[in-house]
Amino acid sequence: MDIQLILAIVFISVMSVLLYFNRSKIQIQKILGPFLYFVMLKTTWGLNLMDWLGKTFRRPFQWFGVASVIVGFGGMGLIAYQLIKSTILLFTNPGAAPGIQPVLPFAAKGVFFVPFAYWIISIFVIAVIHEFSHGVLARAYNITVKSSGFAFLGALVPVIPAAFVEPDEEQMKKRSAWQQLSVFAAGPGANIFMAIAMIFLFGIQLPFLPAGLVEKTTVIDINELGTSLITFSGLLINKIDAGSPAEQAGIRLGQTIVAVNGVQVGERDRILETLTSLQAGQTTTISMSDGTEKMLVLGEHPTDKTRGYIGVGFDSQTVYDPVAIARYGDMGVAILYFLVSLTMWIFLLSLGIGLFNLVPLGPIDGGRMLKLALEKLTGSDENGTLIWKGVSYAFLGMILVNLVIGFVG
Repeated sequence: MDIQLILAIVFISVMSVLLYFNRSKIQIQKILGPFLYFVMLKTTWGLNLMDWLGKTFRRPFQWFGVASVIVGFGGMGLIAYQLIKSTILLFTNPGAAPGIQPVLPFAAKGVFFVPFAYWIISIFVIAVIHEFSHGVLARAYNITVKSSGFAFLGALVPVIPAAFVEPDEEQMKKRSAWQQLSVFAAGPGANIFMAIAMIFLFGIQLPFLPAGLVEKTTVIDINELGTSLITFSGLLINKIDAGSPAEQAGIRLGQTIVAVNGVQVGERDRILETLTSLQAGQTTTISMSDGTEKMLVLGEHPTDKTRGYIGVGFDSQTVYDPVAIARYGDMGVAILYFLVSLTMWIFLLSLGIGLFNLVPLGPIDGGRMLKLALEKLTGSDENGTLIWKGVSYAFLGMILVNLVIGFVG
């Protein structure tokens, strides 16, 4: 049995037992009868630390709140633009991918798959930092935090974990608009700032960053360390598009590609250069692990007509690099590679979850920020709320369109 599946079963079992023995302390909000529900376990965990940090470092956290508001509205504009753009592309370009996908620890159509061990640790770290930041900012402005705790979205059994803090809403309403915005923006702000810090600490390279920008601040080059630990052994084909050049050439599911145009998959830099330079109409030789070779003429890529199109999906197969094993040992390489991969997943999910929480939608952080801003800009709670509802429904519709097309498109 797959280790990730075992971990998932253990996690769900432990959470089910935990919630059962604390059933008198939990609150359940039913969404769809017993099949889909939201459960909260209220505690006082972390409240004393939030109080101490908020009071001891009041001014630095208040400045952090200011920065979070600025980044929050900027991120709201960015995620809103991307969501609108992706929704339009879904209707104007049949090959376009959905702009939003649920992040889950199982592979399925329309799902952004993260292996369970990385998923659960990343979600826990990101959720704790997110909610803790809300709580500390609340205390920095003398707003009582009544409780903290864990929450789960359940489908028969608890599946997706979350965390929460519960500021006193009556006290919150008595604070200035800027102070309220700081509390709302603190969670996604913390996630985004953490991702930015990781870029510079770990030398994470992004396409839009100038070359060499992060080199001077890098403490551990996570990319270099990761690539030194493994070598690619093949590309396992797990998907073949109907009518694609791959299907026409007789390539089958389950075959493993070991070379493209004579370049071995294990030659990382050369194979990436080879794959990205393929052009439509080019005759290409695909070598398989079983010794067979397939000749095919590449088609036009659905989203970029200048790129070559093979029409396969694959999983990279890797083995630990012999040089790394000689240096660190088998267990050392395994631990290091797990930590490198975990760091990258935390970075990606922290940035993604931080931005998603800024979508101007209903009760999430971005929605609450927009509602308060509209009420102040219009000078009327009623008019501001009316506009906010319209915007929320519009973005809810776009999210649902992206999700549905991702699942069934």
